[in-house]
Amino acid sequence: MKRVGIIGAGKIGGSLISRLSASGDFDLTVSDIHEAQLKLFAEGYGVRTTHSNREAAEESDLLIVAVKPWDVGAALDEVSPAMESEEKAVVSVAAGVPIKAIERRLPAGAAVLRVMPNVCAAVGLGSAVVAANEPGEAYLRMVVGIFRHVGDVIELPERLFDAATALHGSGPAYVALFADALIQAGVREGIPRDVARRLVNETIGGTAVLLKERSAHQIRDEVMTPGGTTAAAFVAMEKAGFVAAVYDGIEAATEQSRRLAE
Repeated sequence: MKRVGIIGAGKIGGSLISRLSASGDFDLTVSDIHEAQLKLFAEGYGVRTTHSNREAAEESDLLIVAVKPWDVGAALDEVSPAMESEEKAVVSVAAGVPIKAIERRLPAGAAVLRVMPNVCAAVGLGSAVVAANEPGEAYLRMVVGIFRHVGDVIELPERLFDAATALHGSGPAYVALFADALIQAGVREGIPRDVARRLVNETIGGTAVLLKERSAHQIRDEVMTPGGTTAAAFVAMEKAGFVAAVYDGIEAATEQSRRLAE
């Protein structure tokens, strides 16, 4: 049974705890500053809990640091003395914190991996990218297997992590923004709000399934009849700068992710 520690029982950490504990393949130790969170996972999932990050590190062979970017340094300083063993590895899910910055807080030669997931992990349909330093490459298969419990995982060079963070890490918020705009547009045209919400939610859910089977261009062309309603909508959206706004948004999010590392 793999010994895994998780620091931070928030959205991503909590999703991992629930899915990994259900598998029965992991000996889990969870640390968090909030007593209510620890009680929830101790009683609801039967995992070992502690307020000490160092204790979580000592009880684990693989330590997942699932805290906010600005809290990563303090967490690593606390666990560093417990990471002297060559058979331990650290995984960070913090946006904008590069592997080099993590290495500086740990003993020389420490195995370090970086994973960028998204909140869809909460329903087991997340997506994540993963990269590792040289010692961490030995743990890639294990880490990919762990995060596949909450969605798809793709190996990606770390130099592309800022763009990936902007694309899929923030992606659920973009989709939610678009969904809300569609709902509001439907209401504006006279559709009751609850009906508009149901129509939009089912449309996005169905489209997500179709996108696994065919390209976005294929779906667009299947729906768009020449001279029809969809074509008219596309013309209006293009005039309003819809596509350019998406490009600008991803660029802005990528640059912000880079600034977080400074």
